[in-house]
Amino acid sequence: MAWGIYIQRFITLFLALVIFTLSSGIGAATEIIVQPGESIQDAVNNTVPGDEVVVSPGSYTENLRITTGNLIIRSASGDPEDTTIIANSQYEDVFYVEANNVKITGFSINGPGTDRAGVYLVRSSNCIIENNRLANGTLGIYLKQSNYNLILNNTAVNGKRAINIERSNYNKASGNTVSNQRFGIYSLFSEGNILSDNTVSMSADHGIVLESSSNTSLENNIVSSNGDYGIYLASSGNSNLTGNTADSNTVYGIYLKDSSGNNLVNNKVLNSSRGIFLLRTGDSMLSGNLASNNERGIQITSAGNNNVLKNSVSDNSFSGISLLNSTQCNISENILSNNTIGINLAFSSNGTVFNNTVQNGGRGLNLQDSNYNALLNNNVVKNRYGAYLLRSGWNVLSNNDLSEGEDHGIVLENSSNYNDLTGNIASYNRVYGIYLKDSSNNNLNSNEAAGNNRGVFLTKSNGNTLLNNTILDNSEYAILLTYSSENNISENDASNSNRGIHLSTSSDNTISGNNIASNGVSGLYMTSTSNNNTVFNNYLNNNVNANIKPASFGNVWNTTKTSGTNIAGGPYIGGNLWAKPDGTGFSQTATDADGDGIADGVYNIGTSGYTDYLPLVAVSKTEQSTPQVDVTEEQTETPAEESETSTDDQIGAPTDESETSTDDRSEYDDQSEYDDQSGSDDQSGSDDQSGFDDQSGFDDQSGFDDQSGFDDQSGFDDQSGFDDQSGFDDQSGFDDQSEYR
Repeated sequence: MAWGIYIQRFITLFLALVIFTLSSGIGAATEIIVQPGESIQDAVNNTVPGDEVVVSPGSYTENLRITTGNLIIRSASGDPEDTTIIANSQYEDVFYVEANNVKITGFSINGPGTDRAGVYLVRSSNCIIENNRLANGTLGIYLKQSNYNLILNNTAVNGKRAINIERSNYNKASGNTVSNQRFGIYSLFSEGNILSDNTVSMSADHGIVLESSSNTSLENNIVSSNGDYGIYLASSGNSNLTGNTADSNTVYGIYLKDSSGNNLVNNKVLNSSRGIFLLRTGDSMLSGNLASNNERGIQITSAGNNNVLKNSVSDNSFSGISLLNSTQCNISENILSNNTIGINLAFSSNGTVFNNTVQNGGRGLNLQDSNYNALLNNNVVKNRYGAYLLRSGWNVLSNNDLSEGEDHGIVLENSSNYNDLTGNIASYNRVYGIYLKDSSNNNLNSNEAAGNNRGVFLTKSNGNTLLNNTILDNSEYAILLTYSSENNISENDASNSNRGIHLSTSSDNTISGNNIASNGVSGLYMTSTSNNNTVFNNYLNNNVNANIKPASFGNVWNTTKTSGTNIAGGPYIGGNLWAKPDGTGFSQTATDADGDGIADGVYNIGTSGYTDYLPLVAVSKTEQSTPQVDVTEEQTETPAEESETSTDDQIGAPTDESETSTDDRSEYDDQSEYDDQSGSDDQSGSDDQSGFDDQSGFDDQSGFDDQSGFDDQSGFDDQSGFDDQSGFDDQSGFDDQSEYR
């Protein structure tokens, strides 16, 4: 009777346990051990969801097909080096997975054939492929129509594509090491994937590729020594590239083509032909990136509405930041140093360049054929040239510091017309502060050009306005005009230089309201070929105020007496105020009986034959007892050989009517981007001594040819702007024989 009770109780407890187990959904997982010589596929075939297949160390020759979900297949040791699976048939994948929640980890996977994968996930989700080594296979890990999978800490060597993500979304590939592939990691027609902390090197073509993939995150990847590009996006937008390092890739570090709306933040691009290159890619942000030791640091071509912000760009052999044929881009708060060209705009318009620091390079700010741009508040010091404009007009340069240059502070050359230069500092440059050559109708207002060899120099430049500029302490000239007409030079301070305002073969200019004082050789100088200039209401206080060579004609030294405050504070504007440092100047001693601020006598200007008929007085006095006299200034003649210029040989400026002092071989030699048509040839207005000769850096090898602006050597061909090597040619990996299935 007792045994019956015990059996009944046991049955009751057993049934209760079964009911509890079924109700709770908990099943007992089975661990299936596979030994060398046994079949892994047989073990897989005997699994149910929740089982583990544990493979003992050894070598297995199989192709595995997994269609059971919620399954783990792992090596017993966790070490891929001692557990190898080799493809039995090269016409099949080593692991074919069509199931969810499958984990494959700890294997060395070798030998899949053409267009076959080491691990192929199709229509599979929430799988984990981790800590495997894939070798000698065409495709390493291949995801197709598979979402939410993890590809973690795998190694892939000697294949065609290590990690392939096709039409698969929201997957993560992280911590993988990939080398010696044709392409390292490749995403096609996919979105929302994360590629992070991967190392991709020595790919024959590109390291990481996104093609027609959007909303992808590339974070902290290292791509190095790849044959073409480190990271490449084609037709892929709205992605984030953050913290990646692209080093020593042959062509581009990071290349975006037809891919808009991306953010590139805190990446490093080093030792490539082009560091970061955007082609037809707009509405993107480039911020906090480091681009160093490339040929071109950051380049944007045929694009608009990009922001290039707070990047560090240095030691690039051609240019730091370049815009080519681009519009409405902003370049701001970047730090650039030791670049041949700091910030370069070519054929680009409506851009803004502001608050950048550009130092120790060739040309700090360079504009070629670029109009309607604004260059504001930049600190551009210790370059060869501060700002260089070539065939560029309607630009605004405002409040920039363009000082301490090896040559010139600001250069406008070859039809750089209608520019507005306001509030800039162009001081302590070795040669010129501001230099205009063949450039007209520009406005120079409230700039400072101090401590240069020549402060402001215009040659063959007409119709410009120089207003309220401070031009002091220049070793040769404050303001120099050669072959320049119809310029308005007003209200400038042209003092404390060797010569104040100097006109050589320059006619029909207006010089008014200027302070011209304490200049060593002369205040105003005109050659015999300078005619029809109007000079009035200037304050001259020099030992030699005016040195006017005979034989000129039509120069006028006063305007009609007009009501208004003159430069000495008197009530009428008329002629000029003629003072001398020792207080004996005509305007300092002349009488003014009626107190109108105009002397009672006329002032004859040396032996020039010219007279100031309404000379001003320094202080108006009435009822003077000294009789009225006409005074001729005793002038010191400047030697004939100094009549045009007197720049000494030690600073590189010629001494005979030269327009520049750049030496015969500038840094823009045969390898530069500027050709013989750029306006700096022998016919441009610079004589043989000028420094802008055939060797000056605007030669036939320049990179901007006569047709398209880009020669065959620059990466842009004559017809389309882009040659066969620049994008996706038959060798690039996007050929007719694609591996996608």
